[in-house]
Amino acid sequence: MSVSWMFLLLLGCRSSCTTHVSQSTCPCNVQLKTVCVANREDVHVPCPIKTEDEMTFNLFKGQELISNVSCTGENHTLNCTVLNARVGVEVERKQQKSVDFVLTGVNESSHGTYRCEGIITFPPPFKGVPSVVMIQVLVEGHLCKCNKESSNHGDNSSQIYKWIWILMVVLLSIYSITVTIIAIVNWVRMRNIDSQSDYMNTKPRGQRDGRKKRGVQKPIPRHF
Repeated sequence: MSVSWMFLLLLGCRSSCTTHVSQSTCPCNVQLKTVCVANREDVHVPCPIKTEDEMTFNLFKGQELISNVSCTGENHTLNCTVLNARVGVEVERKQQKSVDFVLTGVNESSHGTYRCEGIITFPPPFKGVPSVVMIQVLVEGHLCKCNKESSNHGDNSSQIYKWIWILMVVLLSIYSITVTIIAIVNWVRMRNIDSQSDYMNTKPRGQRDGRKKRGVQKPIPRHF
């Protein structure tokens, strides 16, 4: 019973993490956003906010580094130099504090999960800045069907994961409560049996010879 409650606690922690974001990986504050696009459309992958004088932003597709850019800030102006860029990837400055990688001309080979991570290069020491959002690209007709009337595509998959976790928590909660109630009922029943046994052991015993004493009787003659 204690094991089930412990597992329920751990599952609740994981479920709370999943509830705060659409769908998350480790760490808990990384949000996975799924977009469904048609062929030849553009997809923006946001990078962390620039907080230091010099930072490098790296674009990953899964675990593969596909592009990176170095940015400096002088006189409130963001200057960026592309260090390495794959064909179909562009860099777009976003105000004065961040940049976006733009996937241009998305096709069926572009589907995958993208993220942008930052590295502080000055002032030292070097320090990584993790991404706060991951973009999962699905191409219409290949892995999804876009709804043109909706501004947010592909959220159904994340909702399914969230409801699966909620269902697991509910089922495990019902199981734990049922086991707890059964254990309490059995404990009360055993306690009542022990109490009755103690009462029977302490009850005074009656006389061994239960026959009543009779008075003196006159003998009846055999031949009346």
